[in-house]
Amino acid sequence: MDLTQSRLTAEEWTALEILVPPSEMKILKLIKSGYENVNISYNDTLTLINFSKISGELDKYHNFFYEKYFEGKMNKLQKKYKFDVLKFDKKKKKTNLKKAEIIRIKNIEKKVENLKDDIYEFVLLSFMSSFLKHYKNKSDKFQYYYYTLTQVLRYNVSNLNKNLEKYIRHILEFYCSNLKKKDFIKNSSEFIEKNSNLSKYRDISLYEHQKKVITYCKQKGPKLILYKAPTGTGKTLTPVGLSKKHRIIFVCAAKHIGLQLAKALVSVEAKIAVAFGCEDPGGIRLHYYAAKDYVKNRRTGGIFRVDNSVGDDVEVIISDIESYLPAMNYMMAFNKAEDIVWYWDEPTITLDYENHEFHDILKRNWNENMIPNVVLSSATLPKQEEISSFCQSFMIKFKTTNLYDINSNDCAKTIPILNSKGEVVLPHYMFDSFEKVKKCVKHIKNYSTILRHFDLKEISKFIIYINKNLESLKKRYKVENYFEKIDEIDSISLKEYYLKLLLQTKDNYEEIYSYFKNKRKPLHDSTIKITTNDSYTLTNGPTIYLADDVEKIAKYCLQSAKIPRKMLESILEDIYENDNIAEQIASIENELNKEELQADSRKGSDRYGTGKSKKEKNISKNGNTGKETQNLQEKLEGLRARIRDIQLAEDYIPNSFAHLRLWNKENTKNAFTSSISDSIIRKIMLLDVDSLWKFLLMMGIGVFKKHGFTDVKKKKAYRDYAAIMSQLANEQHLYLIIASTDYIYGTNYQFCHGYISKDLENLTQEKTIQAFGRIGRSNARQEYSIRMRNDNLIYKLFTKQTDKMEVKNMNKLFC
Repeated sequence: MDLTQSRLTAEEWTALEILVPPSEMKILKLIKSGYENVNISYNDTLTLINFSKISGELDKYHNFFYEKYFEGKMNKLQKKYKFDVLKFDKKKKKTNLKKAEIIRIKNIEKKVENLKDDIYEFVLLSFMSSFLKHYKNKSDKFQYYYYTLTQVLRYNVSNLNKNLEKYIRHILEFYCSNLKKKDFIKNSSEFIEKNSNLSKYRDISLYEHQKKVITYCKQKGPKLILYKAPTGTGKTLTPVGLSKKHRIIFVCAAKHIGLQLAKALVSVEAKIAVAFGCEDPGGIRLHYYAAKDYVKNRRTGGIFRVDNSVGDDVEVIISDIESYLPAMNYMMAFNKAEDIVWYWDEPTITLDYENHEFHDILKRNWNENMIPNVVLSSATLPKQEEISSFCQSFMIKFKTTNLYDINSNDCAKTIPILNSKGEVVLPHYMFDSFEKVKKCVKHIKNYSTILRHFDLKEISKFIIYINKNLESLKKRYKVENYFEKIDEIDSISLKEYYLKLLLQTKDNYEEIYSYFKNKRKPLHDSTIKITTNDSYTLTNGPTIYLADDVEKIAKYCLQSAKIPRKMLESILEDIYENDNIAEQIASIENELNKEELQADSRKGSDRYGTGKSKKEKNISKNGNTGKETQNLQEKLEGLRARIRDIQLAEDYIPNSFAHLRLWNKENTKNAFTSSISDSIIRKIMLLDVDSLWKFLLMMGIGVFKKHGFTDVKKKKAYRDYAAIMSQLANEQHLYLIIASTDYIYGTNYQFCHGYISKDLENLTQEKTIQAFGRIGRSNARQEYSIRMRNDNLIYKLFTKQTDKMEVKNMNKLFC
């Protein structure tokens, strides 16, 4: 992976000023406030009282609203379905409000009617009505509504009508004895993972691992925090909370990860600086919020020039690996070392290599570090006992015993692994003996992040089978005894229960293994023909294909698309013609820009001292143009007019309607396709990049690959191509991205599916988990999958690895 970082461009600085969406802003403010109260949460679900903006004696209004909107409906439901009547302790007289209060409520009656689908009490009443209806009709759907009610009633929705809540809980309790927990487990995938209501009304709070990091950082004295949590669960945003009281140096290898945090911090008006490509503290640049000494622009009144050497107010420095020591020295010039936290994101990058040019830098950073508070954050950080030498060296250096180990499996979503046959992977499918599966269970308990890849639907089948057929199963492990209440059943508790059941199968394991092996079926008949008849299996969002030989996969995608030869030749001819025109355009633009580039060279620095992009200025200040310049302009316009528009027939754009119809898949739901505008296609066609990349772009496929070009023009062309692909990936406009292993740590886009190529069989266990972490990063309840082309990696993931390169290097380099 290329870890060398350049300073921020003007465009990158400008991008930091764009505030995050309101939904993200709420989360950022919550994290920041979480420093003072780690148990903070919010739930902005609308209730009647919240909508009415009523305050004061709320019980009076609860009674009034219950009588007005719900009492009659609950009475009708009771008469129809014959459940026990719940009597409230209240006065015989109806609740009376003052005339002004009644007028106020009357004014919002119409709005309440229109918003019944959004007001929480009406939603709960709808769920309850559906439960009772389906229960009476003996439809299995009643389980869905019952389970949903048990879960959403656990949420901390403010000012929920107490009378209605009490009655609903009473009804749930009334029917509870007639319900069997195994029936809920049987349909757990639908009830839990695909139940959008659970996420729609849930509380927003800190993850448990975030709470622990904040709590440990408050402890006095030097400390080392080993912070392990699954990807996509907010580790990178934890510094937002820590910055409330600590100075932070956030070190990351991937530039866009640092910029993402920087943008979040700027959105909450934190005072930041950046250290990318710095040889000394003089290279550090301050954001305006952190500027203490600056010169104002006389005309606009805005900040014109910042004195970057004055960093008293800097709260967070975001740094690349090479720039850590300059960043440390800069921060220590204005703060005490004990008030600073070194927050190192993904510290194991490059440690999977026996030798790497960055190892010396990592070693120097660690040995010369003077910050006594260190957080090492990664989903794949080695366990404490594996890196005992490393931990010991830290404690000796800083004379401390404060060592904290955070190991989290916080993750509600499931991202199943499919083997090369398209079959779901789980321990009871993989191992043919109890001894092997026992070792696997022990390994998974130590690496609980793997649980997120356990398919809930297949787990449920195993649980039901064991409870029904394993006579030796102890009573306490029977499903009706193991879960005391239905609301205890969730994704994590089921996966933990599954592991416990596996350990109860010693005497019958071979029989159980044989049964499930014979019943096993692939999720899809085929998944590899991703540009033709298997594309429909890629749903909901983009897919990433990780490979060592990127060009091989790229060529396969084009060849397997079965585009007619004549069409290919015609498009290729147009591409070559456009390449010719682009070369002439570049030559003319170069001539037109020569004088301007020289004139602009002194003005070209932006407010942060970085280079500024040049705009075409073909007209002189007095509005006249020289004859020669005018001729060049006319020639330029003529060339641009000759550029050929190139389009690929929709039949060959994966998952377009025409493509699905061609492969008889037009009735497929949620098949994801690309959305590439004509202007983007035109931009790519004018770049001096391989024709293969241009063909793939028209199909909705982008390629992320490091290129070793020395030619300046070639380097710029591929850099521009990569920037466009990044934009398309960020906006989810690409159907597929093919990426080399350089991007295992370097992509943070939203992917719903991923392929791990055959040629990646030598990935370490930790790097495999990192590769898996590229998929399923969104919060949406969608279908995800990781599709393995080589099954050896699966066994490597599910078994204990003793000879870990990352562990060796941590104990060697950081001691």
